[in-house]
Amino acid sequence: MTALIATFFLVFLRAFQQQNVQHRLRLAAGATSYGIAIAETGMVLAVVHSGWAAVPWIGTGGAIGVVAAIEAHRRIFNNG
Repeated sequence: MTALIATFFLVFLRAFQQQNVQHRLRLAAGATSYGIAIAETGMVLAVVHSGWAAVPWIGTGGAIGVVAAIEAHRRIFNNG
């Protein structure tokens, strides 16, 4: 479950960052980088702890994270 949460945030932030770059939102892109660093460290620690058993959790967290990021970015920045 920890891997799901960590991966959700990592993928969410990476997808959100991609939207920031695409829309040239420099301040948001800079701020998001720190969140990505924290989430990536959390995901690595979760994988080290769980090993291969983390794969389904990682896949699910990533799928939910990317869809949530697309919707959140649209709502926050009203870009679509």
